[in-house]
Amino acid sequence: MDYLHIVTQMLMLFGVVLTGFAATRRGLWDPALNRKMSVFVLNVSAPCLILSSVMGEGLVFEPEEIMQLMLVSVLNHALLIGGAYFFSGLRPMGAERRGLLRFMLTFGNVTFIGFPVVCAIFGPRSVFYASVLTIPFNVLIFTVGIIFVTGSGRLREAFRPRLLFSPCVVAALAAVVIALFKWQPPAPVAGWFHLVGDMTVPSALLIIGSTLNGIPIRDVLSGRFVYTMAAIRLLLMPLIILTVFRLLGLDSFVTNVAVMLSAMPVGVNGVMFCLQYGRDERLMAQGIFLTTLLSVVTIPLIALALC
Repeated sequence: MDYLHIVTQMLMLFGVVLTGFAATRRGLWDPALNRKMSVFVLNVSAPCLILSSVMGEGLVFEPEEIMQLMLVSVLNHALLIGGAYFFSGLRPMGAERRGLLRFMLTFGNVTFIGFPVVCAIFGPRSVFYASVLTIPFNVLIFTVGIIFVTGSGRLREAFRPRLLFSPCVVAALAAVVIALFKWQPPAPVAGWFHLVGDMTVPSALLIIGSTLNGIPIRDVLSGRFVYTMAAIRLLLMPLIILTVFRLLGLDSFVTNVAVMLSAMPVGVNGVMFCLQYGRDERLMAQGIFLTTLLSVVTIPLIALALC
């Protein structure tokens, strides 16, 4: 297992976050750009990234394999959402903070960090599994995830037509169809989706860095709330999912990839949702930064538990 490669990937991501922080500090990046960039990412580059995950040479999906992986993914996210509701109800807090906590516990950085990490740990074959396992994730984060961030807490509202037809949800559903029918677009078309989709990762990380610029370093690394959330998000939830999957006797390789994806730090979409819906983006950025920092240690620990 290449732990050095895992740490290197995490440090690279931190480098982009620090670039956004430094650029804002030096006046090279206007904080007002964060909201506009978030709208662009959520409506243009992120949908392209989702579609590009099923486009490319060698990405051949068998229907039975896809259905098995999606069932595992649905079960995985059911456990995450259930855990988020359980742990967020253990102590009194405001509706907005409870909603942000539920988002942070449910939705990890499965695409930006998860793909390179599972590839480093389990090999290139795992990227195929990860790309299918994240299809339900892409639907849930842009429906249930938005409900968590807005603070209503009513899951039935997540499936309103306005949210179901958001660009990223449409892209996720289109990705399912493309995978099931094994359709591959012409190389220039697939290349365009990959090129635009690849803008999502650096853009999101730059936004996080810029958002952190207004928060004192002491505040970023302090607060019982975010440390408790980080322990649940990075260690407790993945171990619970691992235990349930092994008790159910699911395929070990699928289980390992799914558990590792569930051990990722908080998803960067959270900051963009907070900016779009006027929620506490500083708390979300703090959670993303801290969990990404701590994941340099916790991801190898979870990998050891899978052995």
